[in-house]
Amino acid sequence: MALPNSTSLDLDGREELLVHRLVGLYREELQIYRQVLELSRQQGRLIRHAAAMSEIRGVLEQKKRCLDAVGRLEATEKYAKDTWETGRSRWSAQGRAKMHDILAQVGAVIEQILLCEEDNDRHLIEQASAVS
Repeated sequence: MALPNSTSLDLDGREELLVHRLVGLYREELQIYRQVLELSRQQGRLIRHAAAMSEIRGVLEQKKRCLDAVGRLEATEKYAKDTWETGRSRWSAQGRAKMHDILAQVGAVIEQILLCEEDNDRHLIEQASAVS
């Protein structure tokens, strides 16, 4: 559903529609990022238990599919995201707070993923060094 074109989206309820769409987008992304986090943890367990590379590759492929899904979601709501960014200073405090809250949740999970991936990389490098 395309957003109606208007320079004053915050008037006549359009801000509410925009926030609703974007919060929905980020909730979907949050679910996917949580899957990625669990897959990263699974990958770490496999690395620490010296699992076969084929098993680790399988997890990596699952993570790639998840991240591709996030990319597709982002692309479908590009207009809404651009509209939000363009009018950010004009949106209501309530709308900005909702966006801040959901984005903080997404950011927190992404941070956990990055920390997990860093730990996985460290373990993998340690294992590779021990073999050489």
